[in-house]
This record gives sequence, structure tokens and C-alpha cells, in this order.
Amino acid sequence: MTTTHAFHASPSLPAAPFHAPPAELDRLTVPYAGQTRMQLTITSGMAGAHLRVDPDATDLLAIDYGDGTPPRLRVAAAELKVSWPITFEGWLRTVLAGGDQDLDIVLHPAVEWALEIRGGLSHFAADLACGKLTRLEIGGGVSDVRLDLPAPTAVVPIRISGGASHLALRRPEGSGVTLAVSGGISDLGLDTQSFDAVGGSARLATGLVQGDRYAIEISGGASGLHVVAR
Repeated sequence: MTTTHAFHASPSLPAAPFHAPPAELDRLTVPYAGQTRMQLTITSGMAGAHLRVDPDATDLLAIDYGDGTPPRLRVAAAELKVSWPITFEGWLRTVLAGGDQDLDIVLHPAVEWALEIRGGLSHFAADLACGKLTRLEIGGGVSDVRLDLPAPTAVVPIRISGGASHLALRRPEGSGVTLAVSGGISDLGLDTQSFDAVGGSARLATGLVQGDRYAIEISGGASGLHVVAR
């Protein structure tokens, strides 16, 4: 396992000593030192994984990779970067062949998180209901993904490029949503609104959209997209 780390105090945060993330046999952790805003960037895509905000978490970030491939982790200022030493395509082939990835990523509940995932998502679940989300960007498309979102405290952008297939987003009842899809869409459900097929581009909204809300943009088309309240 190769783990690199670097830490510099963010201007918006008090300086705090940083210790190298302890590497256990199948787990990586970064200690929580009072951070309030962080970005988590995953540069190799994710498949067969679970991401969650744990209200009882004491670490800033904990990655349990079980019997799967150990990730590389870099910590710098207000950003955490996670990658794998193999290509996403190679990792995905392992998952589709029945390999046991069993990856679990746990985030601290006191932090406002911005998430950026490059390389796409497949067979993925994220439970962020107990956390704070400021932004979510996914490049490379999604397939078989479920996202449980917290209540928005601002206009929170969710941008997915590369298309979406079998994507479910759940948020607290009453939270507003604007949805823009380019590239066509089939099997769309937005609360009580449902559409079998919409060609070209579509713009829809539900709930109170004049204030705090989720602004979802999907480019590359979508199929089996459902946005509902919990």
C-alpha cells in the first residue's frame, strides 16, 4: 500500500498539528482537527462502494477497504484526494468478475463537504443525510447509484456528466429541486411528476425553489432517474 500525505493549515481554519494517517491492515484514517469545510476528491471512480456521514464518527475520514485494493490518500490543506494504483477500468473488471471490493468511506458530521468524483460511479450508495453537502460533481456518468441527501442550506449544485442510468436521489421532504437534463431522458420521476420519455433537453422543478435547494444538472442523457422525498 502506498500512502502519501501533506498538510498545510487553511487560512480559514486555525493551524493544527497533523499526524500521518495511521494505516491499519485494511483501513486508513485522517484525524479530525476542527475542520469545518473540506473537499473530498476521488480521482479513479468508484464501484461497489458505500459512502456515508456517521453522526458518531471521530475521524475526519476513514476508509475501510476490506479485502479490496488499498487506495492512495493525500491530505493537503482543505482537500482530501483518494485514488487507486490501478486504472478504474481494471478495478471495474474486478468488480464485474465478482471481486470483493467492500469499500466503506466514513465522513465526519461536523464538516461541510464538497464531493468530486472523476471516473464515474457504479453500484454505489451514499448516505449523506446526517451531514452537510455544499457541492457534488461526478464525471464519467453513474449507473445503479442511490444518494440520500441532507437538507440543503444554500443552492447546492449536483452536476453529473457522462449520463445517468438507474439513479435515485432522496432528500428531506419539502426540499426544493431544480433539474436540467440534456441528451434526452426516459423513465423520469420527480416527486409526483413522471415521464416515460423526453427528447433533447428537459428542465423541471419541485418543491420550494426560490431559496435553499438542490440544482441538479445531468449531461449525456438519463434513464431510470428518480428524485423523491424521504
